Amino acid sequence: MISAEENVALKTISYIPGAGLFAEAERELSAFLSAVIAVHGPQCVMKAAKHWIEALDDVCPSASASRECFRKVSVAAAVSLKTTTAARIC
Repeated sequence: MISAEENVALKTISYIPGAGLFAEAERELSAFLSAVIAVHGPQCVMKAAKHWIEALDDVCPSASASRECFRKVSVAAAVSLKTTTAARIC
């Protein structure tokens, strides 16, 4: 159960322009990291998150951010993670 303060914060965030994009990015990053844990284990999470954030800068300039763009970021991060960890476990 969320507290009254958290409820107010959530309502405030919903009025911030672009807050929906933050939520979409968070969901996509969460899904990506869950997949990394399932495939490579929890020891790779920090490296995977770093790759995702770096891919976000390259693939999704802020003006073109969207759900589809965030999925492209996950693909780019997966490729990057795979190439850097091909011979070792993170």
